[in-house]
Amino acid sequence: MTKFPPIACAFLALGLAGTARAVDLDTLVSQNAAARGGEPAIASVDAYETDIRIVEPQFAVDGTYVATRDGRMRIDVRSEGERVFTEALDRERAWSWDPENGARDTSAVGAAALRHGIELPFKVFGLHEMRGRGHRLELAGTETLDGVAYHVLRATLSDGFEVTYYVNPETWLIERDRQRRALHVDADPAPEWIETRYEDYRPVAGVLFPFRQVERRVATGEVLSTVTVGEIRINPRLDASRFSPP
Repeated sequence: MTKFPPIACAFLALGLAGTARAVDLDTLVSQNAAARGGEPAIASVDAYETDIRIVEPQFAVDGTYVATRDGRMRIDVRSEGERVFTEALDRERAWSWDPENGARDTSAVGAAALRHGIELPFKVFGLHEMRGRGHRLELAGTETLDGVAYHVLRATLSDGFEVTYYVNPETWLIERDRQRRALHVDADPAPEWIETRYEDYRPVAGVLFPFRQVERRVATGEVLSTVTVGEIRINPRLDASRFSPP
């Protein structure tokens, strides 16, 4: 048997620690659900509301975002305490509001982006629920990024939108995703590859949620947006009129 010096053994151990062992799709999905708190805990999330701070190169604003399992969402954006923008989805109708234009219908592409935000597995739904909601999941091997050999999972939503998830092989949490999309679709619809990193997972009502999201341009690594969560409220009381335009 070959004997390695202690330094070589340590080096080999580091290499093995960064290696993602092969898993099948069902195992990966179930491990992710377990890591986040379990399928029953995730399924108990009917509504998700959070206060956020959004920082981009040209501005910094505060917001309140809410989403529900029955397909509704709303985000109110405030600058220096004044509401300056709202986007909402009342099941099938998407609308936006700003002080200059008032309320108006959102574009079809913008409405799709709002729906994607509800469906993706970070708010009211879990990764294990995606196939049951008409979306497709498939394994795409592993990829090493910043020293971590991630399990790579491709999701295709029911409308054809694609997302690539990077699942940490030790924590089983999604730490990154990549999407070809616009950062603010109704302001500039040109798509580009954007990577979002999900950080600072914390438990709320028995479920782990990321409390920090950093979006970067894949081509350059430039930070496009940082979203920091202040508080998450699970299953708050919501008035249905909140999602309807004024």
